This record gives sequence, C-alpha cells and structure tokens, in this order.
Amino acid sequence: MRSSGLACGGALLVVVAAAGAWEKVCEGVVGRRTGAVLVGGPGGKLLLFGGERENGGACIRVFDPAGRTWGEFATAKPDARRGIHPAYQAAVDPKAGRLYCITYPGLLYTFGIGERKWAGPRTVAALEGLSWHAVAVDPDGRKLVVFGADKKAGNLGWSRTAVLDMDAGSWSTLPLPPDAVVRKHRERVAATAAVAGVVGRLRLAWYRDPAGKGTAGERDELAAALGTLRSQAGLAEHAGSIDAIRQAVSAGNMLEALRAARALHRALDEAAQMQYPVPPSRRNAPLAFDAKRKVFVLFGGDHEDYLLSDTWVLDLAAGAWRRQRPKIAPSPRAGHALAYLPKAGKVVLYGGYVQSSSPDYGARPWRAIDPRQTWVYDAGADRWDLLEAVPGGQDDASAPPAAETFYGYHAQHFSPPMLAATADDRLVLVTPAGRHGRGPSATWMLQPDWTKLDAAGRAKLGRPPDQRLCRTGRFLAAYCEVPDKPADTKLDALPANRWVALPAVPRNVAYGCRQRDWGTAVWDERNEQVLLWGGGHCVRSSSSVIHYSPVSGRMVESYDGDEPYGGNGNGGYGSSLLNRPWAGVHSYNTYAYDPPTGRMVSARGFVYDPVRMDWLRREPAARPFRYVWSNTVLEATPHGAVAWAQRTDNSDRYGLWLYKGDAGWVDLKPVGPLYRPYCDSEGMVYDSKRDRLILGWGGGYNRAGDGRLTTFDFKTRKIARLTPARAELGRIRNTREMAYIEHADWVAFAEPFFQGDRKTARHYLRVYDCAADRYFLLDAGPGPGRDFRVHGQGWCWDARRTLLHVITVKGGTWALRLDPATARRLDGLPKPTPKHPIDELEERL
Repeated sequence: MRSSGLACGGALLVVVAAAGAWEKVCEGVVGRRTGAVLVGGPGGKLLLFGGERENGGACIRVFDPAGRTWGEFATAKPDARRGIHPAYQAAVDPKAGRLYCITYPGLLYTFGIGERKWAGPRTVAALEGLSWHAVAVDPDGRKLVVFGADKKAGNLGWSRTAVLDMDAGSWSTLPLPPDAVVRKHRERVAATAAVAGVVGRLRLAWYRDPAGKGTAGERDELAAALGTLRSQAGLAEHAGSIDAIRQAVSAGNMLEALRAARALHRALDEAAQMQYPVPPSRRNAPLAFDAKRKVFVLFGGDHEDYLLSDTWVLDLAAGAWRRQRPKIAPSPRAGHALAYLPKAGKVVLYGGYVQSSSPDYGARPWRAIDPRQTWVYDAGADRWDLLEAVPGGQDDASAPPAAETFYGYHAQHFSPPMLAATADDRLVLVTPAGRHGRGPSATWMLQPDWTKLDAAGRAKLGRPPDQRLCRTGRFLAAYCEVPDKPADTKLDALPANRWVALPAVPRNVAYGCRQRDWGTAVWDERNEQVLLWGGGHCVRSSSSVIHYSPVSGRMVESYDGDEPYGGNGNGGYGSSLLNRPWAGVHSYNTYAYDPPTGRMVSARGFVYDPVRMDWLRREPAARPFRYVWSNTVLEATPHGAVAWAQRTDNSDRYGLWLYKGDAGWVDLKPVGPLYRPYCDSEGMVYDSKRDRLILGWGGGYNRAGDGRLTTFDFKTRKIARLTPARAELGRIRNTREMAYIEHADWVAFAEPFFQGDRKTARHYLRVYDCAADRYFLLDAGPGPGRDFRVHGQGWCWDARRTLLHVITVKGGTWALRLDPATARRLDGLPKPTPKHPIDELEERL
C-alpha cells in the first residue's frame, strides 16, 4: 500500500491505493466540463479543453502528472458560435506544437500551443458529407487522420478516411480498395437492399389483410419478384432460401414467408458487413495511433440500431484498412476511450456504454457498461487482454464513476471518458462534476501492473469478435410480426356521426418512450394505411415510421428502431448514419403524403416509401424555402404535397411550394401576403370541390384564433380571407389537425368545443361548412379530443369509406363516419351544461 498527500484546489487530499489500482489524486478543480477531452501537451503535461464549462474560466487547463496539479493554460476561446465539442475529434501534433480539432458540423480549428492562439474555423472539402469524426495523429509520419461516416448518395454505410499532410497542409482521401473488391462488395449490398424491399412488400401484404394472407394479386406479384431476385448478382447461393419463401407465399403462409425473408436479409446484412473493405459507418468510436506498429486502431462503435465489437487497423504505408481477427475481444460497446501506452507499445480501452431496451416513458436510452472495464490491445499479436474490471454503482469511491454522457438540447454531442496516457504509461482520467451539485470533479491516475492481467475476467467478459448487440422488444420491427388475430374493426358497420374507439392492435409500438408525441398522421390512399411518424420533445426521435391498417386492425413499424439518444427531437448531424431523418422537435405537419408519387415527403427533403417501408437512400432534395420546424406546414393535394414556409430572401415573407417528385419543389407564387404558421396552432387542408387550400388560424403560440380562414386558389393563385358566419365557434387554439370531408363539403377540426368543466361538459366537433361559409357544431359524442391532447393526434380522411381516422400518441385509434343527412348540428352556442351539485357545493365553500 502507499499513501499520498496532494495539494489540490487549496485542499489537502489524502488517498491510499494499492499498486495497479485507480488513485484519486485531485478533486474539485475542473468543474463540469462535459464533453471536454484530455490530450498531450508540452513537457509531458496534459491539456483539457472543450465541452460545456462552468462559470467561464480558462478555455484550456493544464495538468502536470509529475506534480499532480492543475493550472490555467489559455483563456483564449475559438471563434465558435456553438462552442467546441471535440470528443474523439481532437489530436495533438507534439512536434509542431499544434492541436487539431474538428467540431460539429465538421469545421476544423487549430490551436498553437506555443503562442496559445486559436485559428479557424476552416471548411475542408475532404470532410464534406462526413459525420461522427474520429481523429488521431502520426507525429513521425506527419499525418493527421480523420475517420468518419460517409452519408453521400451511393456511399451510405461506408466510412471515409481523410488524411492531412501536416507539413504540406494538403488533404487527401484514402483511396478505396481495388475496383474488383469494391464492385463485389457493392453487389452484396445491392442484393441485401433488394431482399429488404421484398421484406417490406411481404409485411405490407400480410399486415393489411385481416386473414394475414394478402390478396391473390399481391401473392402473384411477390412470387414474380422473388423469381427475379433469385437471379440477382450475389444471391445465387441463396436460391434455396428464396425458393422456400416463394413457396410459402404461393401457399398463403405470409407470416412464415416474412420471417424467412427477414432471416435471409439479416444473414445477408451481416455477411455484407463482414465483407466491407473499410470499416462500416459508426458513431462514438475513437481512433488511436499505435506508434510501435505504425498503425491506427479502431474498435467498436454505435450503428444506432446495434453496437459493434470489430477491431480494425489502418496502415497508411499500405494505404488500406484491415479487419483484425482476435480470438477474444471486448463485448460490443460505444462511447469508450482509447489511448496509446508508449512504453508498453499497446492501446488501452476504457469504459463505454450499451443501449437500453426499456420502453418506459422517460427511460434513458443508454447505460454505462458494467462492470467498468479496462482492456489493452497488442496490435502485433492481435490480442485483447483485460487489465481490470470494477463493478459499477459502488459507493466507496475506490474507482472512478461512470462519466460518459450525451449532452446538448438534442443530445447531438457525446462526452466520452476524458482519458490520456503519460510517457511512462500512467493513465490519467478526469471525471467532471455532476449537474446541480451532484458530486465534484475528480482526477484519477492508474499505473498498469502488467503482471496482473485478469485472465479469468477476460474469459468471462470477452466475446468472439465482430458481434452485434441489438435492442429487444418494441425496438425490433419483428415485435409486431405475430400470428395473433386482430379484433374486427367493423369499419363497414360503424354508426353515422358517432365517434368509435377501434379495438386495440395485437402489438402496439407507440408506448412509453416510443410514443409519437408532437406529430401528425398521413393517409396513404394507395395502400389504405395510416403513417405515423413524430416523436421528439419528451420522447424518442427515431427515424422509423409506424404503419396502421384500419382494415386489418394491425400495426407494424418500418424497421428496427434507430436511436438518436435524445428526448427533444432531432439528433446528431440531422440524420442517422444511413441518412434517415431524425424526427424533429415538433414534427407536426412537417411531413405529408404526396399522391402523385405515392410517397411521404418531409419538409427537410427526405422521402419515405410506404411500400418498401423505408426512407429512400439518397441525399435530401434541395429546398427553395427556409425550413424551420416551428414554422413549416405540409399538406397533401392531388397536385402534390404543398409546403407553407418562410422564403429564403432574409425577409419575413411566407409562401407556398408544390412538390414535383424528382424535380423538387416549385414556387406556387401566391398572389397576396401569407402570415407565419406556428406548429402548435396552424394547419391547412385541400378543398377538392374548389381546387383550393384552406389555411387555419390558431393565433400563434399560446393564443387562439378568431375564426377567420385563408384560402389559396390553385387556378388564380390568389390569397383570400374568409370571415365565416358564427365565427365564435371557430375560435380555435389549434387548427393544426384539419380534415376535408369531401362528400359533405365540410372541414372538421380536431380541437373540440365545450362549455364549462372539461370533464363534465359535452364536447362537440367543430365544423366549417364550405358551401354555406359558416361554422357549426356537430354532436358526435365523446371522442379522441375529449382530453384536449390534440397536440398528439393525427387526423386523416379515408375518402373511399367516408371515414375520419384518428391515431393518438400512444397508438390509440378512432374512427368517425360522417353523414350530413343525419348529423345533429348546432348552428349556435349550446346551452351551458348544468353544474353538478358537488361543483356548486365546492363553489359555495
């Protein structure tokens, strides 16, 4: 045992530690500094910079491992409006005394250690379209390497490696392997994508049919598609599996066919991943340079729908990445730290996180890996060894607490362990202070004891390499693929003008943290299904879309849920590694069905194919309008989806644009001014009898409208204002959810009308009669709007069945058949509801 007395922050800290154990050497100096990194500095010292800082103070602090003391190094701050977030994206060139840092969304900053000055930001062409960068330096070879996920069209799933010649100041991109290797791999990826398309079509046919068999036409089309698939490049060896799927389809065993197709797709996807000639895309995976072997080391990372445990090395001399094949590797994880130990000639791995499969509301989507593990990798021997494993959650402060965390309003940044190694192989770890006073910051040190490698722990905690760790339960698309017979929705027998709560679906995905707050729903008229996206702002913001069939009473989800790790909408780099868009803060009407193409289009330019059940793998279309989540509204029309949004001429003017498929958006050039929509209050709907749009007015944020409406005529392009009769019935706070009832020539609004107490008063449906230009109330009984949570409802109109469909944040479904001839209309204010005797007594008291 040994003891130390250390002056730190004006206090004497006495610690006692065993050889080879973590030792707390300092407490309460660094502050919060979430997202900071620890890198090599001058004279064997270490520099801490970046992230969120408490109370201002030094931008860069310095730690002296010999004296075990902290000091200020530089107060100069980089010119970064959004701050510096350097996790995994910073490295030091010790020879030139320069710190390189890339920060969101891919800007390059440099810091001169001698002159203590920042330069930048700079844009780098070689980094364009790259996300989730990992950076490391080869000081002798004079190279800075940037590894990241490539989201350019055609390269989704690939990583890209950019190299800076630090002396010449020139950038280059690591060339791909030989053409034959790349071509063969792209064939495998194309084959995997083709099978994914068949999986989507199988699910569509199965889930929409109450009997689960699909129509005869669908089965014939699927059999033909499977026959074509059999001859596609990369699938010849799977002909037997494809034939079995085809036979199940022909026999009407659609669920069996679906499961077999899903298994084939999974096998192909895993095989394609193993055959990537470069590391597949990932996030939160650090890069370290092994100076002894002259290679860069990469391990694991987060694919957003699963975690990885692969080991790669980059040999710049050979100009290629190489997948390593250790017998045992650390289990799948992301968010860990890597550091090079110069004396041992090994790379050390510390900490990390794994996903959580808890669907509970507010459940944290990740947890620190437990036990806390420290592994070392010998690149020459291609061997991982466990140095130590410490159980998490301990209270005796004998080891560092887990400090990894996601941060930022959208959790778009990640703060990994702040770990670095000294010249004599000591590990230095900084744990930041918790928020709201939950524990002070601390500095820890560990001197590895190479005579005490944990062989038993290696066997217990290690795993075969190249594994995937997936979430379970509701996070998997297969969760909904069960043989349970759905209850009959009886759509053809619904009573007129009465709200009906439809039966619960066999498997409901919209639950807890996966419910779909703050989004609308759109009606896919070709496939007679409701598409529900949304999420964000209190719940998860996955890119996956829920499909609901009112005919069958089933619900499915498009694909295994990916994870932005935030609860306020959006996520890192705006879209997933595979360029699927994260649901926005308030998705609301920022997406709509596009009848001409049969697809769902989002205001950010992403397009969803409801048959394939996936977003198109291409770069978003250019927008001629300014996308702001709170001030952009989309709506379906027979002409195409229309966007109501702000113009891009730096004015406060708003306009309308028509979606024209691959041609993008076309300005409708409305004649007359438009007001600014707000996501909580404004919506629009298409009036088919007059070929016009009707725009609602909810008064803006936290207000109520005055009943006025605005129209846009597609023929004349004129904007007109309407002041309907009985406007007091149209004083609505939230006109976001509107539906045009074509056969009745009405517009129905989601926000109900009531008088008195919400719980006891009768609720009425607000309706605008287009022909009469007046509002009225319709007594349809209690419906989905009775709890007033209209922010979490999606309304859509099924013209074929003359039904209004509503789906709620928690997957509850309602339907209303409207019949003008028998509707119970109120053309004025209803009589006040008599007070309950208890209410009168409470008032007197």
